[in-house]
Amino acid sequence: MKLNTLLFFSSLCCIGSAAAIPDVEPDVTAQVIEVLEGVADGKPAPERFTERGTSYLAVPGLPALMKGCSRPFALELLSRNVNGEDRLYVYRAKCQPQALRIAVDFNKAARINRLELAPER
Repeated sequence: MKLNTLLFFSSLCCIGSAAAIPDVEPDVTAQVIEVLEGVADGKPAPERFTERGTSYLAVPGLPALMKGCSRPFALELLSRNVNGEDRLYVYRAKCQPQALRIAVDFNKAARINRLELAPER
């Protein structure tokens, strides 16, 4: 049975405060922080994204959603899943007035297929 990652992420956004898990790939987290800071500054790095992934950069209000986040971004890893050759990471960013859930899907070439942000509930 194939996991519908969008449905999975949507359900994670609705769950209360989830506990962080150990981050055994800090280099990946550092890459995600760098990408998020570029997006927040209005200077995303399109070379880090697949063609499909760049469509997530066109979401209206994306930089505004990250305005309340401290800089540099402080991320807590909430989950890591593997789906075939893709890796899905879900992070929490401490922001004001509300934390954000961030889902990042990397393909086998370590390029971003998907970047979704949503307020944590």
